[in-house]
Amino acid sequence: MKRKTKQQGLVLGTILLLISNIFVKGLGFFYRVMLVRHLGTEGVGLVEMVSPLYSFLLVLAGCGIQPTLSQIIAGRGQERQMAYFHTARKLLLLSGCLVTLLAYLFSPLLISAFIADARAALCFRAVLPAIFIISWASAWRGCFQGQRQVSVIGISQNTEQIVRVLLGLWLVLRFANAGVEKAAAATSLATVGGELAGFLYLVIRMRRNQRQQGYPYAPSLTLSQAASTAREMLSYGIPTTLSRMISSLIMIAEAFMIPVCLQAAGWDVRAATEIYGRFTGVAMTLVHLPGVFTSALSVSVIPAVAESMTLEHSGRQLLKRRVGGSLQAVSICTLPSMALLFILADFLCMRLFSNPPAAVIVRWLSLGGIFLHLQVTLSSVLQGLGEVKCLLINNTVSGLIMLCGVWFLSRRPELGILGAAAAINISWLAGFIFQLISVQRIARIRLPWGNILGLPLVSLLPAMALSLYFLQRCGGQIENWATAITAAALLCGSYLLILLLLNSVHAFDKKEKTKRIVRVRQRF
Repeated sequence: MKRKTKQQGLVLGTILLLISNIFVKGLGFFYRVMLVRHLGTEGVGLVEMVSPLYSFLLVLAGCGIQPTLSQIIAGRGQERQMAYFHTARKLLLLSGCLVTLLAYLFSPLLISAFIADARAALCFRAVLPAIFIISWASAWRGCFQGQRQVSVIGISQNTEQIVRVLLGLWLVLRFANAGVEKAAAATSLATVGGELAGFLYLVIRMRRNQRQQGYPYAPSLTLSQAASTAREMLSYGIPTTLSRMISSLIMIAEAFMIPVCLQAAGWDVRAATEIYGRFTGVAMTLVHLPGVFTSALSVSVIPAVAESMTLEHSGRQLLKRRVGGSLQAVSICTLPSMALLFILADFLCMRLFSNPPAAVIVRWLSLGGIFLHLQVTLSSVLQGLGEVKCLLINNTVSGLIMLCGVWFLSRRPELGILGAAAAINISWLAGFIFQLISVQRIARIRLPWGNILGLPLVSLLPAMALSLYFLQRCGGQIENWATAITAAALLCGSYLLILLLLNSVHAFDKKEKTKRIVRVRQRF
């Protein structure tokens, strides 16, 4: 007897995926802390140098099939779904094998061209099998996503992360005395093991679904049917792949340029790699922590914006409220987070990562962190509006601004890695401005920035001053977790209290103004 595939609604699926993302990101943050402690910033620098090139190869091997497959099979019959899935499986098997094999054969050329430290070669070669596994597994992920079984994807992500963390810590400790190159390569082997575990769960779950539903796991297709299905998926997937490839190329250029510019400023190869690891492995990890809330919000923003545009009369006002409310929520959550990073930078870098020199980088990046998260939210709005081309242009221009800033600023000996931090802050600000102009121009709305950024910022300044005064009364140094938690609680508590008071006054004034307008109209 055939059973219907159990689908999960949008709200339930979003909540399940949000819980999974919080778990995955939390475990990933713990893993990053342990890597910095055991590998050191030099080893983390080697891993981070490989990461952009690895991401580019993943985009190339994936061909944009996963989002395309989920979009195409949504709402179709089970037999047609399996036809698309079977074709996607073959396409990704071919592309994954081809990209992995070519990357291995041409690895010396790729390393010399795109990685600033040749010691990362072993780490790069060790992670290559994961490209094949991830690209092939994206067919299963796309199918489950199209069937709205997002809990399956969430469980596979949790499985992958748990195996990667446990295996990674065991391998790093085992190879800790074998040199920084082998210890860094151990993290790549852990990535391969984790991806394999997540992939096996997807395969087992798909097999079980097929047995329950009574449909063949691999339906027979004629050559013409398979070719037609493949052309349909590639016509959707190639534009997405091109967009992601440009972003990956910018990341590769950044990972290559920063160590090279540091060497031009006077540091040797080992010191430049260590500084780069400090920058990406410690500072950027802390600045991206509020992204848990931003990414969760983005999941809801895209369909909410798309729905608003379908309404003829009230759509524009509804869109303005939803976009403004989303940006205000990001500001309310992100501003105190950046303030805490600025105040507690020394303590966090010392206690979590045992790397005090990273504190100054964290402070510089925290100054522009708000624009990063606002930019991400505005990018989701543009996706909901269907303006993928505009989004691609904005991201490309802001990325080029960042690369130019890195080249001119980080080569100066008096700035060094702080020049790269300044360049990234400028890039975040530029990207935010570009996305904002595009949203207001395309949607024809004006956003209330007094509520979005003004009220949270006015509320934050006295709260931050109160927290700094408390630390000054404690001697100006944070010696233990009790002091740090008290300072954080004081800042957040006073910030929320002031924000509620100001928001209440603002709402009261707005109601009074509305009443006055009504009374004036009644007189006439």
